[in-house]
Amino acid sequence: MENYLGVAKDAGITDQEIGVVQAIVMAVSGGRVLAQFREVQARDRAAKRSEQADIGNICQEAQTCCSKE
Repeated sequence: MENYLGVAKDAGITDQEIGVVQAIVMAVSGGRVLAQFREVQARDRAAKRSEQADIGNICQEAQTCCSKE
């Protein structure tokens, strides 16, 4: 990283410009992590809903079988 900063300064890029770019990169990276976290949450909620539906179906099937006997 230090090498890149040295090259940027040699190219005439100011510390302020470097700071702005670093802030943008950090924001984008943070947003990506947040998006991944939200995707995991959504998948977990969907899995739980599916699991609850499966349990409900099993209970209904058991009630139907038991009521026929």
